[in-house]
Amino acid sequence: MKRWKMPSPLSWVLAGLMASCPLGAQAQELVKTSRATELRSDKLAAAPVLGAVPAGAGLRLLSLEGGWAWVDWGTQRGWVRAGTLQLPSELADVSRLASGRLAAGNQAIGLTVRGLPAKSTRHALIISISRYADPKTSPLPGARVDKESATQIAQAMQVPQANIRYLQDEQATGDHIRQALADLNARVQEGDRVFIHYSGHGTRFPDPESGGCAEALSTYDGGVWKGMVLHREMAQLLQPVARKADKLFVMYDACHSGGLVSKVPLPRDRSHAPDSDEPPLQGRFTPTSESCAKPSNVKTRSWLDEASAVGVYPQDIVFLSAARPDEVSLEDPLKGGLATQYLRDCLLRDAVDLDGSGAISVEELQQCAQKKINLRMKNDSLFTPHHLMLSGNRHFVPAWFSQALPASQVAGAASTGVVNAVAQTPTAPLPAPTSPSALTTAPVSPPPMSLPAPTPAPVLALPAVPPKLLPLTGAQALRQLFDQRDGKRRVQLQLGKSTLRIGQDPLDLSIQSDRAGYVYVASAGSDNQSLVLLFPNDLDGNNRIEAGQQLLLPRPSWPIKAAGPAGKNSLLVVVTDGPRDLSTLGKAPGSPFARSLNDAQGRAQLGLLLGNSVPSSQAACPVGSSRPLPATCSDAYGAAWAAVEERP
Repeated sequence: MKRWKMPSPLSWVLAGLMASCPLGAQAQELVKTSRATELRSDKLAAAPVLGAVPAGAGLRLLSLEGGWAWVDWGTQRGWVRAGTLQLPSELADVSRLASGRLAAGNQAIGLTVRGLPAKSTRHALIISISRYADPKTSPLPGARVDKESATQIAQAMQVPQANIRYLQDEQATGDHIRQALADLNARVQEGDRVFIHYSGHGTRFPDPESGGCAEALSTYDGGVWKGMVLHREMAQLLQPVARKADKLFVMYDACHSGGLVSKVPLPRDRSHAPDSDEPPLQGRFTPTSESCAKPSNVKTRSWLDEASAVGVYPQDIVFLSAARPDEVSLEDPLKGGLATQYLRDCLLRDAVDLDGSGAISVEELQQCAQKKINLRMKNDSLFTPHHLMLSGNRHFVPAWFSQALPASQVAGAASTGVVNAVAQTPTAPLPAPTSPSALTTAPVSPPPMSLPAPTPAPVLALPAVPPKLLPLTGAQALRQLFDQRDGKRRVQLQLGKSTLRIGQDPLDLSIQSDRAGYVYVASAGSDNQSLVLLFPNDLDGNNRIEAGQQLLLPRPSWPIKAAGPAGKNSLLVVVTDGPRDLSTLGKAPGSPFARSLNDAQGRAQLGLLLGNSVPSSQAACPVGSSRPLPATCSDAYGAAWAAVEERP
């Protein structure tokens, strides 16, 4: 009987819950400049100038957003003022709008960005309050724009329009918000993914129950002192959703320190920023007790604190807040909250795959959006930048996999703030994997999950030196894939031996899952070149497992023996609800095992495949269905991780 050597160590990443894929070519408009203009790295007056564009220059129009045009000019890509272009009549009206949106339907013009198809297992609730019943509460005109920006974020996360629910202005009363969360819970099934966005005022006030200060969201009918939805209550309302959802992503574009109102300037005109043609900013806050105005001296609990207190697993939730508790979050009245508009831009186009993982994590989105906030406020005489606060699963990937770029292109893009990862032509085919080498498997339990403290993105200027991209090790690559798991699912992996003698000891695995599904086993070795999918393979495609069943691998038809070189290897076991289509992965000559190189493109390809179920037909998972969907529609999975030492 042939004994298969451990395929060449493979390391790759499944970065993918709602993953990312390369963009295909799409229709683009050829236009000319009506007068000389400047090509900038971002759609901001303070953004670095990439070049001076003369009158009559030909440009390829990619999109119109916020009075700016995203264009290709020769070999350069950047932003120019839309008013400097000779646009077709149907686009000229859009260019004159400060929001860059069509009046009818209020939809953004986008010619290049697309994501993966919408999925029935994705849901969103978008709450935006631009005016309040209480006349004492200042209006937030930018919240109306946030509704559209949040819709684009949801769509990038594969949420179908039929699964997006809205509450705007008078619809967003306290009772209506509570009812909308109950309705959301009724729609969400096991393994679904959920996005919740709130845009409006936040506040805080003394809380006798906790002996500190409570944070809350202001509702339309809440006014200054009543009818608010406390973080504590929000956590309780979302608890049943979080216990079912594969991932719950919550974003608040609001200020949580309303007591700062006495110290914050009121909205003002453009004369306060004479060197900028950007609209003036205003804060999102409502008045509260002076005793809660200085959070450095008081006890307070964030929404994630409250969610953890009611038993929500931090692995499965992400919380992004627009500002620290002692800061005022800001909005552009014409373009929306800075946090929302820049997160949208980073998600759709501008974020950098800093670690070369093949995907954009929410932490990389946070860093990208923070840089944009810093740049937008560079010349503001009244405000300093507020800091995005991220907690929960920082490695969560909310949208598509990024197109792999040469390191030089990614680094250069990062230094200018312009990242075109989603629009590059595909790179050359992957080279053939190197000759087989070793194995690895010592049961190493992942460190216990603990609630990470919220951390703000650093306030730094755009880097003068491109960041250095460090290649991921095989273990790190598998760990990133492990981080995308549904933490509520229990997968157990036991090794016959944690240390294997080269040429003597076989690999011996025992796998159990608390629910039925499909088993996939990946291995990354010490050579850090490729990741091997050990199971299923060409010799054994029966990867079904029942709940509580003990699955022993490898099976007798494909035994694996440690073959060296000496070192530590890693194993990842994934149990999915639905089957995955891995037919496009390459194989080494004479090997039954699928593999992918440990580079950004290889990790993105493999991650995309493992992170997306393959239903038997589109009809099997209809969008908007009132009946429960089969488990095979779900992209969720449980996972276990281990390491094995090979010795002579």
